[in-house]
Amino acid sequence: MFIYLPHSELSAAQRFSISKVAALSGSMVVVCAAPTPADVPAELLDGADAVYWKALSGFDFSAYALILREVADHSAGADLYLQNDSVLGPFGDVDQLLADAPWRMTGFMASAALENHIQSYAFMLRKVDAEMVEALSAVLSARWAYDDWRDVVNLQETRLARIAAKSMTVGAMWFAPRAGGNEIGLRTAVARKLGVKRSATIGDGVLDPSLVAARALTEQGFPFVKKSLFERNRKFQDTAALEHFLRQQGHPSMMNRPDEMGGAAAQAKDDKTESV
Repeated sequence: MFIYLPHSELSAAQRFSISKVAALSGSMVVVCAAPTPADVPAELLDGADAVYWKALSGFDFSAYALILREVADHSAGADLYLQNDSVLGPFGDVDQLLADAPWRMTGFMASAALENHIQSYAFMLRKVDAEMVEALSAVLSARWAYDDWRDVVNLQETRLARIAAKSMTVGAMWFAPRAGGNEIGLRTAVARKLGVKRSATIGDGVLDPSLVAARALTEQGFPFVKKSLFERNRKFQDTAALEHFLRQQGHPSMMNRPDEMGGAAAQAKDDKTESV
C-alpha cells in the first residue's frame, strides 16, 4: 500500500485502510512517501511486514514500480495487490473479488477516458516476475518518475492497461463506457493533454462513476469510496449518505475532521494519488 505523508502523520482514514489491507490474505508492504526516512511513523512498523521509504516527489506509480521490482527480486511468482490512499477502504470481501477475477492484471474500475484504462488507485498483478517488470517498464519504472499529475495520467495511468495487454490478460470488475457511445472529440483530447482542469466529466460524455455514482457503486459491492468526495469533489455526492455507509463499515467519520478535510496538505496529498 502507498501512503503519502508530507507532514509525517497518519490520518484516521489511512489507519483504517492500512488495517483493512493488512487483513487481506498474504503479507503487507507499505511504501511511505515522507520528507525523510526518520519521518516514517513508527506505528507503521507494527502492522506491516515490510516498510519502504520514498521521497515525496513522484506519484503512486513511483511507489508501485518500487514494490513491483522488490517482489520480482525477492518473491518471484507472488501475487501483488496495489492500493494508494486516495480512496477509503477497502470494504467487503476483496480477497474473494480478486480470487474470482480471471485476469493476470485486474483492476476494480476501468474508464474510457482518453483510452480504455484501469484506474490506478487499486489493482492486482498475478505471478509477478522479472519478465513482468520488463513488460511494464514503459509505465512502471524504478529508474524514473514524473512529478506532474498530467504526465502521470497521460503517460502512465491511461497507458498501463494497453502496455500490459501486450504480454498478459487484463480486465476490470467495473467499467465506465462512453455515454451514448460518443467518441472523444479532438478539441477535448487536446485540451486534456494540455492540462485543462479535471471535473467529473472526462472527455465528451465520459463520467467518472467513482465520483458521480459512488453510493450506487457501493451498493453493487464496489469496495472503495474516493476520499475527494468529502473534499473538493463533495458536490458530486450526498456526503451524508456516504457518511452513513462509512459508519456501517466501521470507518471513522469523514465529516469536518481536521486531519481528513481541506487545507493545503489534503489537497496536495490527493494531487499525488487521484485517478481519472
